[in-house]
Amino acid sequence: MLTVPYKDINPQEARRLQEQKVLFVDVREPEEFAQVRIEGAELIPLSEFAGRFSEIPKDQPVVLYCRSGNRSAQAAGWLSAKGYSNLLNLDGGIMAWYQAGLPLDTEPLEATYHDTAFTELTPHEAQQWIQEGAYVVDVREPYEYAMGHVPGAVNIPLGRFTAEVGKLPKDRKLVVVCASGGRSSQASEYLVGHGFAKEKVGNLEGGTYGWMSAGFEVER
Repeated sequence: MLTVPYKDINPQEARRLQEQKVLFVDVREPEEFAQVRIEGAELIPLSEFAGRFSEIPKDQPVVLYCRSGNRSAQAAGWLSAKGYSNLLNLDGGIMAWYQAGLPLDTEPLEATYHDTAFTELTPHEAQQWIQEGAYVVDVREPYEYAMGHVPGAVNIPLGRFTAEVGKLPKDRKLVVVCASGGRSSQASEYLVGHGFAKEKVGNLEGGTYGWMSAGFEVER
């Protein structure tokens, strides 16, 4: 019998859980969280999930959300694979919550990335690395890669990554890319744990979506 790794819930269901003090985890990037968030939510960006998922308790329900529900669905799948259950994904994300007329916390605050085993790169920093000769590896599935990737990126899907990591150059900087930064953070952490220098391993924050949002072109 197949089990569903998580359950999608609508904003009204999420609101009831918020009132019951259920844990909400925002998986967007710090700059998004700093602008607006669901009151009481904790920030664990998808790009940091590989190193920080253990901060989420296994013995209680957790509501995950992002802007539209896509990144949080990825996070829920990742947690499910690590043995978590009772995972709830806010369908439509914070946009659906806002459209339902539910309250948001817009108090300005500073939110930053935690220290990671690798280097976090903004799209502009990644572009700089690439211009300086960095090797770009895209860890998405081939069909995702074919739809558009950072120019020059080599495709090594995360499922094959450990088998093919020996092909990657240790004498060059590496920019690791996926869709939104989650899978690439896992790959980046693996690289640093297997002899690649932290200062030479860069994870593209926001992934290919972040790259395109910054106005950079993709190759098809």
